[in-house]
Order: sequence, then structure tokens, then C-alpha cells
Amino acid sequence: MGNLEVEFAGVRFRNPLILASATPGWDGERSNQAWRAGAGGVVPKSFAPPVKWAQHPRCGRMKLIKYGKNRIGMVNIELYTTMALQDWLENELDKAYEGNNSIIASVVAHPDPEDTGKNARIIQDTGKVVMFEINVSCPMPAGEDRVGFQMGNDPETCYTQVEAVRKAVSLPVGIKLTPTSHNMVPMAQAAEQAGADYLTIANSVRSFAGVDINTGLPKLAAYGGYSGPAIKPITQRHVSEVAKVVNIPIAAVGGISTWEDVVEYMMLGATIIQICTSIMWHGYGRFRRILEGLSQYMERKGLDSLQSIRGKALPHIVTIEELAKKPPMVAQVDPETCINLTKGGCERCGKVCFYGAIEFAPKLALYGENCDGCGLCTEICPVGALKLLPA
Repeated sequence: MGNLEVEFAGVRFRNPLILASATPGWDGERSNQAWRAGAGGVVPKSFAPPVKWAQHPRCGRMKLIKYGKNRIGMVNIELYTTMALQDWLENELDKAYEGNNSIIASVVAHPDPEDTGKNARIIQDTGKVVMFEINVSCPMPAGEDRVGFQMGNDPETCYTQVEAVRKAVSLPVGIKLTPTSHNMVPMAQAAEQAGADYLTIANSVRSFAGVDINTGLPKLAAYGGYSGPAIKPITQRHVSEVAKVVNIPIAAVGGISTWEDVVEYMMLGATIIQICTSIMWHGYGRFRRILEGLSQYMERKGLDSLQSIRGKALPHIVTIEELAKKPPMVAQVDPETCINLTKGGCERCGKVCFYGAIEFAPKLALYGENCDGCGLCTEICPVGALKLLPA
């Protein structure tokens, strides 16, 4: 396996795959199991203030979202750690740390930033963690204390939380931002100005799991967090927008299932990648599979490190207005590949063309003068026979 080491916010990790804060790291043993399975580091479930911890429903709190038989996402109503901080300090952190695990401590942002800082200092004193991640992004809470994602949508709150923890500890400090924001940039810039060493982008998306149409009952009776492959485009938008305007490194999390997903996020500006839903669906062995794919990719590309691909895609992302100025393209067909032209029968592309550019009489015929260059036909074609080429 190639050299997958990365340096992130002054800390060296053995590889860029980090277990995100969630169920697979709910206690010390499970956190260490992820480390033994190959993770570069682990973020256990978020630590709450001393003597306080979150109770979650034990009557079902996860619901898969499928398209046909394929899993495209999952809604969960998990909360923070279900153990008091004292349990982590006295027992669980020791278990998690075995084998020199690189532990990133996720701390719940308390309404009073000073309390968040005190909590972090207590954890730092154990000597078992390498950095802190302030949680202002959990999508579930919606109470009067305005914790979780309600904090993460306010630049001033992000600033004061980072400032307080930065003063309280000597280890690197980051903040986990919420994807519920229509524009994450102000929060990211506020955190950077307050002294954040890095950003984590993002958390699950506040959501609803749907309704059973036979009973009329909710599939989950509370609002939850949506995660999995379907949220990747949302998170990638946030990562790329923020990466263009900040100078601190980014940990990306959202919809990572394969090594290709990891490469994409790095090309959009991320340095390390946090992963969770895929681990919940496939087990801790997923770490090894993704790492093997990354190593093989590096070998094929002749890369000494993953640093060389970071941000590679950013210069090519433009506004819609800029994109509209580029020369127009139209759909063209490869007659040797097209199923309709070689065998007959397939008419999928015609069903998705709304500009009158594709007709069957009975063979495929293209009318370039009508083509609006949307590209949907090229995406639908099962054999890649259609491509957009200069008009």
C-alpha cells in the first residue's frame, strides 16, 4: 500500500480516512475497533458537558431511504454520546486510545461558550486526544437553548465558540459546520478569524423519513439527520465554496462510500475525509477496502502523496453566467455504439428530449438545430453512444 500519510492542522495521520462522530464510535471499544480496522483516526460520539448526556429513542431511530432496492440514504435520530463525560474520562477514552489511536474529540457547543471551553480542557487533560472538533451542526435539537445546527447558522456564534475553546486548550481546534445553511462561507470565515485551525464540512441534513401510506403514520416520528450517498452533491458544494475563501484545511464528510468519493473531495479542497454511514452499512472493514483503492489509484497516477491532487478541480468551477458564455454544444451519436442504430429497439434518449432534437422513424435521427445542449440524453444512454460536442 502506498504512503497515505497526511498532515492536517499540524497533526500527522497515518491515512486520510477518519471515522466520523456517530454510532460506530459510541464507546471506547467501538472507537478502537475502527482504529484497528485501518482508520487514520476516530471521532467518537460528541462529548456533552460534565454530568450531562443525551438520551436517544430506543424504539427505532434509523430508516433507510431507497430508490427501488438501492440504498440512497438514511435518516437517523441519533443524538450525542449516551454516556456521561465522566464515563469517557475514567474508562472509555482509555479503551479508545489503545494502540495510540488518533482521537479527535467532538465537543457539543454549549449555549455558554465558556462551558464548551471548560469541557474541552477537561478532555485535553487526559492526554488521549490530538485535536478538538466543536459540534454546532447536529440537525436534531430544536429547543429553546438553540444548540446544534441553530448555532451553526450564525457567524457570531461560530466565532465565540471557536474563540472560547481556542483560549481553553493548546491542541488544534476545528468546528463542524451545518449543511442546513444556504451559504456556509460567513460561518467558515468567522471561525477562521476566531482562530480555528481547521473546518469540518459538514453534518447530516435535517430531514424527515417519510410516511407509511398504509397506516398514515410517520416512518420516524421526529425530524432527523439525512446521510449517505444522496447528500454528497450538497456537501461537495459547501466544501468547494468554502475551500476557495479560507486558508485553513478542511475535513470533508458527507456521502463517502468509495475511494473515488475520497479523491473527488480532495480535488475539491479537502485534506482528510470523515466517513460514517458507509461504515454503518458495511462494517469497519470498509476502511481497508477504500484505502486499498486509494493506494492503487496513487500507483496508477504516479503520486507520491495525496497532497498533489488537493484543490485540483477548484479553478475549473465557475458561475452559471460564466458557463453560459462558453461555445454551445449539441448531442451527436456514435452509430457503431448506438443500440437503436445497430439492433433497434432502444428509444430511451427520445423520451427525455424536450426540444424536438431526437426522433425515431424508425431509426434514431438527430436534429442539431433543435438541440439545446442540456446533455440529459447523454446521461440516459445506457451505452454512452451520445455525447455533447461543439455545434
